[in-house]
Amino acid sequence: MKSRTFLVVLVSLAGTVAAAAQDTAWIPAGVAGAMETIINGDTASGGARKNPNRVYRLHKDGVYVQYAGIVFKGGATLTIIGEKGGAYPVVQMQPLNGVNPGDLTNGIANKIEGSLHLDHIYWLGKTTDGTQYNQLFGMTTVNNLAQKCIVNDCVTEFIGIDTFNGDGWNHGSVWKFTNCYFRALFNGGQWWGARVMYCKKPIDTIWVENCTVSNGGLTFLQQEAVTQFAYFNHNTFINNHKYWLLNSYYQNLFICNNLFTNQNWVGEDTVNLAGSGPYKGLTGAITVDSITIRQQLFADMLKADSTVDQAKVGLNKLHIYVSNNIYWTDTLLNSYYKNYDHHWNTVAPYPLSYLNWGGYGQGPWPIVNIPGIWANSRTLALFATYHNMVMTQNIFAKVDTKTPSIKDAGIVELMGEWNQNQWGDPAWPGQSTKDLVMSSYVPGDKDANTLPGFTGGVKDENGQTSRVTKVSDFIENYAQSGGGTPVNSAIDGLPIGALHWDDQTVPDVSYAQIMAAYDHIEGITEVPGVAPSFTLNQNYPNPFNPSTTIRYGLPRRSHVALAVFNTLGQKVSSLVEEEQAAGYHEVRFDGNGLASGVYFYRIQAGGFSQTRKMLIVR
Repeated sequence: MKSRTFLVVLVSLAGTVAAAAQDTAWIPAGVAGAMETIINGDTASGGARKNPNRVYRLHKDGVYVQYAGIVFKGGATLTIIGEKGGAYPVVQMQPLNGVNPGDLTNGIANKIEGSLHLDHIYWLGKTTDGTQYNQLFGMTTVNNLAQKCIVNDCVTEFIGIDTFNGDGWNHGSVWKFTNCYFRALFNGGQWWGARVMYCKKPIDTIWVENCTVSNGGLTFLQQEAVTQFAYFNHNTFINNHKYWLLNSYYQNLFICNNLFTNQNWVGEDTVNLAGSGPYKGLTGAITVDSITIRQQLFADMLKADSTVDQAKVGLNKLHIYVSNNIYWTDTLLNSYYKNYDHHWNTVAPYPLSYLNWGGYGQGPWPIVNIPGIWANSRTLALFATYHNMVMTQNIFAKVDTKTPSIKDAGIVELMGEWNQNQWGDPAWPGQSTKDLVMSSYVPGDKDANTLPGFTGGVKDENGQTSRVTKVSDFIENYAQSGGGTPVNSAIDGLPIGALHWDDQTVPDVSYAQIMAAYDHIEGITEVPGVAPSFTLNQNYPNPFNPSTTIRYGLPRRSHVALAVFNTLGQKVSSLVEEEQAAGYHEVRFDGNGLASGVYFYRIQAGGFSQTRKMLIVR
């Protein structure tokens, strides 16, 4: 099996919490303004944090009314963790003269100078007074530090444009979203908004697993950013009217076991296409060839026009695996695409665009990418040419969910009127945004005073009688329908899509199974016998709990010293200390007894020395 040559940089959530357990501040529930007052007040003169490792805890079943924005400075990590064992702690924004009144012009509700870690929180994106924020969290860096956004088991809904904006981070950021539901991101007045994340600067890692996104626009926007490693596994993307992922450049990209329903359903016109230069063209759900790079991270790999010189990058060195995904478009949308006997477009029997990237243009231009395509021709050609780019076992057939993506033709009518206005059709110059919420298309009622099953002074959504304690408690459910046999992944045997709708979590072995499946299908095997050179492979699996395998190669008989060290440089385990024959060798490392976190393993043999990083996650 071919060893992985890339390094995934992640953050141990358990380690982060454990390290800060001695410095915990519980924020009282039911005291309006307490959360931001306590967090903001923990700032020393000059902007440094008085307690940089402090963890802020929210009580289960609690309601946290936010009067003003969080302003977190000093370059540390803002960590807010909700207590489990009851309903999600809820953060509800009730502005007094506007949440974060000092930065309303930039539309940032909460400003973070440093990293962010959220766990088990229900954060409402709408405000009680209708104040519109472009960013729920706007994040910047200090001292040129690489930053991290770690979000686990959280729910957000009805975000204006960006849930997490890290474009203020200039390089090497890490993004990890696990077990989250980004609910009803629909922005009726902004076609390109409704995003989970925004960062157009060089990125180290994006890890999205067991998450659901409904009604997103440019959902994960890393446009033209160099991304070292991206991993999308067991997610559900439902009713995303534009791009869930847009022309990013990945050195390592894994998209597996996801459910895609109604992606880019509004289509594209023939003039205003994404990308630029030779990469401008129709955008599919899978587009790996739009790799214009503005950042000069790999300046030696760029041509004069700032596009990537593929010969220098070496496309045969990239690792891209797209497998066991379901992709389909609801047939109810046919009436929108054909526009038979409907009144939202009186110009021609197909959708038209008068829109360009700067606003309204000349037009009309016919919409051609409808329904949104899986992959464009250039992307498919790359997969057909390079053995290291693997697209296999994807499913292009309707798979019903317990809550349908679109309820009926009446919803499609509203969608058509709304989208025709977004396209700038002169037939609809004053068309107001139609209310598509509280339907199968956009769940929820877009009311900041309403939560599913919320009691204790806040209205209930749709008559629910108990608080939400987990994602499957919502009035919608995007699990595969119980009317038939669920379509399971051939990689890990689990139902395709986000597993929190089935009250399941992704097992620790899923990552290892995906890597093993890619290695096997890629068809690159090591020649048995003598290794061609000294090598130290990345441990497998990584992250791991509690054990992992380390493999290395010797071109000649050599004395081998292989050991594991902690971040202080202290040896925690000696794995090999002996003379060994030429060839490939492997050793098992058991991390029992060691805390979660980053460790290093180093080999010294025949004048060769190399160190790699690995991660224990409890």
